[in-house]
Amino acid sequence: MIYFFYNTILVLLTGFLSPLICLILLFRKKYRSGFLQKMGILSGLDIGNGLKSSPIWIHAVSVGEVMATIPLIRELKKKYPDVPVLLSTVTETGNFTARRNARDVDNVIFFPFDYPLIVRRIIAKIKPVAFITLETEIWPNFLRELARQAVPSMIISGRISGNSFKSYHFFRFFFKKVLSHVSFFCMQTQTDADRIAGIGASPEKVFVSGNIKFDHHIPAITSERKKTIFSELNISSKQNIFIAGSTHRGEEEIVIEVYRYLKNKVNDLVLIIAPRHPERFDEVEEILKRKGVFYKRKTAIAPAPDHALSEVILLDTIGELSKIYSIGTVIFIGGSLVPVGGHNVLEPAVFSKPVIFGRFMGNFSEISKILLKKNAALQVSGEEEFASKALLLIEDPQLARRIGETAFEVIRENSGAMEKSMEVLDKILTTK
Repeated sequence: MIYFFYNTILVLLTGFLSPLICLILLFRKKYRSGFLQKMGILSGLDIGNGLKSSPIWIHAVSVGEVMATIPLIRELKKKYPDVPVLLSTVTETGNFTARRNARDVDNVIFFPFDYPLIVRRIIAKIKPVAFITLETEIWPNFLRELARQAVPSMIISGRISGNSFKSYHFFRFFFKKVLSHVSFFCMQTQTDADRIAGIGASPEKVFVSGNIKFDHHIPAITSERKKTIFSELNISSKQNIFIAGSTHRGEEEIVIEVYRYLKNKVNDLVLIIAPRHPERFDEVEEILKRKGVFYKRKTAIAPAPDHALSEVILLDTIGELSKIYSIGTVIFIGGSLVPVGGHNVLEPAVFSKPVIFGRFMGNFSEISKILLKKNAALQVSGEEEFASKALLLIEDPQLARRIGETAFEVIRENSGAMEKSMEVLDKILTTK
């Protein structure tokens, strides 16, 4: 009965919004991409020839989660070499990132819309041996259908924010039933474990395993590769480099003003600004023009050996940011000065780089708290504090080095979630 009401609301809401949905699909390529797959229509080409047997299906919502799956996929391939791995995403950017970076995966698809007939069709077609989702993606019809088709499922690096817990708990009568279809919950912290149990998960299914994002794969960045990065960006290895990664609307203006302040103090400073979403590249370019900043788009730069010709670079590519972090002097993580929730601070930390973020870090609250407690990152509340702390890091290389090295040590100390999660996954796969 409760699923009847859920699906009724889903259908009514979709019907009400259908004219708008059609317009969006017609004019926005971002949302049009993969639409047939989201409708559960998969051809042999979509799932590829690599899936000659039932795969382990991993779901990662967007870019950050996709990058976190890479070491997980590697471990699965090592332990179960004959089992294919299928990776699904929700966003176009996440899908692109998966295809570009998750080299060990057998194929990548878009996750289906959560309608009974759609999820029934796609699960029956793929026939997964197990389903794994990162963070806490709860799709009622999908999880129910997995259970109906005897497909075990688990959540890895699960987390429940305070606000989400309040919402879930209000509808506990519904989510208790939904969560009964999940085989195991590997939560990041004891708080997350208590919260998932508080909204209905069976305590015997809940484990505290940590966050697999701490088991971050460190990209192989050789000195030659760094030289190539400098050349491609047309900047000198002797310059100070201020990187603002994964920025959102409302942050670029602040970053530019901070850069201007720093530039008056540090003449050789270069700013690399990387908007989180590709569809905002042109928008950020207009901001740079309006601010009268001399800039170049990354795709318009002609590589030159060790020439300091660029002052501000708009990174208008996908999949390069994590490696570019390796050449930064100071790194700002976007989505944190505005109420977005922040992004993965560990991507620059694996290179022992000092990180600055704002006060909105809800998506990475546990990681950011650990870093701050260990003096392994700096948090700012606004433009003025941002500028002063960024200048401090540039003018005091020893402090910057100490903060960056401490951040890397935090990653090392907190690694191990992968191993714990794999132990739980073994329980699923060895009993099938």
